[in-house]
Amino acid sequence: MLFASDLDQTLIFSHRSMGQVRLDELVPVERYEGRIISYMSHTSIERLRKLTNEVEFVPVTTRTVEQYRRIFYLADLCRPKYAITSNGGQLLVDGKPDEDWAQQIRLTLRDCSEAAEVKARFDELAHPEWVVDTAFADELFYAIRIHRDKLPLTELESFRVLLNSLGWKMSIQGRKLYLVPDGICKGRALSHVAQLLGCSHLAAAGDSLLDESLLQAAHFAIAPRHGELFRHYGAADPSSFTFTDQSGLAASEELLVRVQSWFASIRNSITNDADTTPLGIQ
Repeated sequence: MLFASDLDQTLIFSHRSMGQVRLDELVPVERYEGRIISYMSHTSIERLRKLTNEVEFVPVTTRTVEQYRRIFYLADLCRPKYAITSNGGQLLVDGKPDEDWAQQIRLTLRDCSEAAEVKARFDELAHPEWVVDTAFADELFYAIRIHRDKLPLTELESFRVLLNSLGWKMSIQGRKLYLVPDGICKGRALSHVAQLLGCSHLAAAGDSLLDESLLQAAHFAIAPRHGELFRHYGAADPSSFTFTDQSGLAASEELLVRVQSWFASIRNSITNDADTTPLGIQ
């Protein structure tokens, strides 16, 4: 059994994204340039600790490898054997990039338009009024810092359609806009890890459109009642996953309970099936 979860705004939160929480409930989990910038609650940590004692836990993130390694607490708490970073473009095994997976990604990217073409098309739309800077993350996709309140939303939706024709997708998360090739996919990476581990029961959690493939690859999928997925689908919950009742940091506490309950139901089902197997049949 395996639980794969996005990190930012799903399990870990900045002060801006967590909602109203008492300070004494927070546990620092990420340090950057000497500052603590991300947190979990004591409740989430205890629930995640209990869950990872029962099932395999795989962190999944759009962060680069370097950015993922800043989250010191998860490494100490869970010590995951596998971690998926760079939106599925990198697979870490015992903390080190897996070259076999990197080679598969390079082959997959042949089916998408070149990054330089996508960047040129984006530059036709971009303006210093709303673009802060652009990074080519792990030489796989673009992460663009933005002034969100100044985005040209109508033009961006037209650009999203153009991207789809080029084999790329767009996601807006907080103060970041991502341009990602279809070949870089969290769901595909999760399926690969599940195959390596021989896991047949998968649960997943995530909050953005870049997490949708991750949720679709799982048997039980849940998204926080905030973030890009909720804004995209609203009250019309997709049949492939459901939303939490809570939002902000409280959503992480809720989704961990619901994931644990799902795994408990799977274990009970397996036990009941074994109890009803006729004698002599294995």
